[in-house]
Amino acid sequence: MLNLLQIMFYYFTLLALGVRVAFAAINVNTGTTYQTMDGFGFSQAFGRANDLYNLPTTQRNYALDLLFSTTAGAGFTILRNRIGSGGSGDSIEPSNPGSPSSTPKYVWDGSDGHQVWVSQQAKSYGVTRFYANAWSAPGFMKTNGIETNGGYLCGVSGHTCSSGNWMPAYASFLIQYINYYASVGITINYLGFLNEPDYT
Repeated sequence: MLNLLQIMFYYFTLLALGVRVAFAAINVNTGTTYQTMDGFGFSQAFGRANDLYNLPTTQRNYALDLLFSTTAGAGFTILRNRIGSGGSGDSIEPSNPGSPSSTPKYVWDGSDGHQVWVSQQAKSYGVTRFYANAWSAPGFMKTNGIETNGGYLCGVSGHTCSSGNWMPAYASFLIQYINYYASVGITINYLGFLNEPDYT
């Protein structure tokens, strides 16, 4: 993106070369509505919640105001949380239960990398829209056996695994995540079951 100095440099360069420059007029009609915005927000994925939580109290409160206050900050109204899919400490199902039909061994620490704390702080500022997005299904549910580097959920059309169809187990995993948040007073309004589906 060009900054003002670059634009002026190019403009005066063109003038020096004798080129006529015409700028288009831009008219904004604030009375016309083309779309309705639900709000604006941000993601606290990949440790951002921990970063915020670990600030000294004064800086932490200042940062929360900058993010969520409608008078002293940006007034964000949407918060996106990352549903972890890795091992211990990152996922509510850190280990393979053995098969899709086995009872899952869910683990909930009530913190979720301090995403719960940030969500509760956001709620105290009036945020009511919470979006949880899965980075990936846990690796043991996928064709490539890991949470990264693509792969497909075992059981989706055209992708089978010797371990079986993990689609119902993955749906249960996502529902359990939502239920854990509900247990601490946060209603997840929107759920994404995959991330960057078209990324090669």
